[in-house]
Amino acid sequence: MIGNGLLTLPTHQAPFKLLLQSPYTALVSENTRCCRKHKQEKMGTVNIWLKRSYVGLTCFIMITCIVMCGFTLFHHGVMYKEEEIDNSSGASKGVHMFYVFYAASFLFSIFGLFGIFKKKTWPLIVFTVGIIICSLASLLVATVLMIGQSMFPHFIKDEYLGMLPLTNATETVTETLDHLQSEFECCGIDQGYKDWMGVIPHSCLCAEDATNPCVAAPRNSTLYEEENPVMIYAEPCLPIFLESVDGLIKGTIGLILGITILGCCQWSCVSSSCVK
Repeated sequence: MIGNGLLTLPTHQAPFKLLLQSPYTALVSENTRCCRKHKQEKMGTVNIWLKRSYVGLTCFIMITCIVMCGFTLFHHGVMYKEEEIDNSSGASKGVHMFYVFYAASFLFSIFGLFGIFKKKTWPLIVFTVGIIICSLASLLVATVLMIGQSMFPHFIKDEYLGMLPLTNATETVTETLDHLQSEFECCGIDQGYKDWMGVIPHSCLCAEDATNPCVAAPRNSTLYEEENPVMIYAEPCLPIFLESVDGLIKGTIGLILGITILGCCQWSCVSSSCVK
């Protein structure tokens, strides 16, 4: 039919439209359909790998939380048994904060897995909010530790040097130093066994399998024996203890930052449409 100077085809003659298309137009349409199909297949493959990456990261974080919680619980029990810590101290509150952090990370990871496998939106929202809160809290703690890393040694040093002279030490201070000397294979605080002014405790005795250097007890000490020299630890405890505290702080910062980075990777997988 011809109308308004244009050639039109009736509805029942629609299949003949292909006859009016040029070979170039048909080729472009076919290539477009192929590209769309290939893109959909590629996106499907990417989403599968994102989902697998998320599940792997989540399982790793959950296992890490369980292991670290058990490790913290074990040392908390040992310290409580040896009366090095009580429930009202600041150290105990810090340990409880670690419990809350591990439990929250584990719980939010479960929400994330549930949302991924069940393809639910609300668990993923809970996971996203939770992981953001945990990440911000982790960064805050890590920042405080990094700032305090240069301050803690001064506080510890002032506290222990305030115990001198050890001849006037209280029973509590003596018990604390006995444990410190046995644990770190050292004697005294700042000047080694000389800090004890001759009244050297048995916790300074050098063990058979000791790794730190030992020296013979001086003549004017209570441990001196003329026939068989008694060996005691030569190094003072304060430098060794400060080095141990510094390593503990660095390890804690590294652990917190590592878990935070893994949490951000989890969030990236979710935000990249893992459930599509």
